[in-house]
Amino acid sequence: METKEFYKQRLQQVVSYVRTKYNQKISIDELEHLSSFSYRNLQRVFKALYSETIGAYVIRLKVENAAKMLVYSQREIKLIAEEVGYSDVFAFSKAFKKHFGISPSKYRDKKEELFKKSEEITEKIMPFFEERITVLPKKRVVYTTFKGDYYSTDLDAVWDDFIEKSDEVGIDVDAAESFGIIWDEPIISEKLSYHYDACFVIDDLELANSKFNVKTIASQTYAVFEHLGSYKTIADTYDKIFSKWLFTTNHEIIEKPFLEFYILHDGNTSNEDDYKTEIFIPIKG
Repeated sequence: METKEFYKQRLQQVVSYVRTKYNQKISIDELEHLSSFSYRNLQRVFKALYSETIGAYVIRLKVENAAKMLVYSQREIKLIAEEVGYSDVFAFSKAFKKHFGISPSKYRDKKEELFKKSEEITEKIMPFFEERITVLPKKRVVYTTFKGDYYSTDLDAVWDDFIEKSDEVGIDVDAAESFGIIWDEPIISEKLSYHYDACFVIDDLELANSKFNVKTIASQTYAVFEHLGSYKTIADTYDKIFSKWLFTTNHEIIEKPFLEFYILHDGNTSNEDDYKTEIFIPIKG
């Protein structure tokens, strides 16, 4: 494997590990093992690739996940602080305000404004319903990570490269189930901070000399929505979820990533109008 690709793969494993452990004590030994760097050199490479230090990245994960909990749940701020890894509410509030510019309590008060909702609008709009509620079984996947603007053409290039290399290692890319993991919601994260994993489900398939990382996505309950047509208009479906469904449903969204399953796409239809994407929103089971 080329050195550049090797380092990129190792850093993706570091990011995956940190996302899993962000609210716990991060093991420097584990980071060094995953990256094959000393911690000092890992910091340098991480900063060069992600434009922030590992420490700053961990803090951002803490406060952005806390923001999701503030918006999606009614849990006490003290309990949210503890859940994202702060034993001191004052320290949590200070970090949160530094990132978002307002306190956690004010952020929660502004959640209706974040979703552009008012009582007058709510009375006039039609409800928006999920297609179904389902428990997605655990899935073993190969993945590659994209960082940047979710709505840019750069993501298309990532998928094209991912498909080509997946085919080279023996994955039937036409038949394999494919989906994207949306780690950062646009309403909460800064535009250029989006992290996205492109995934192919491989289940029990063993890959020789794989160019990608492998992980298992845990079983989870989801509300499923259907988007028909080009990916360029998928933001409209997300807008409906956040401005209509979220405020009328009895289901509680939890702070896990959203998934996008690509049912009909450019690999099996030539017409963008026929594209079918299922959006999986994680909810309490």
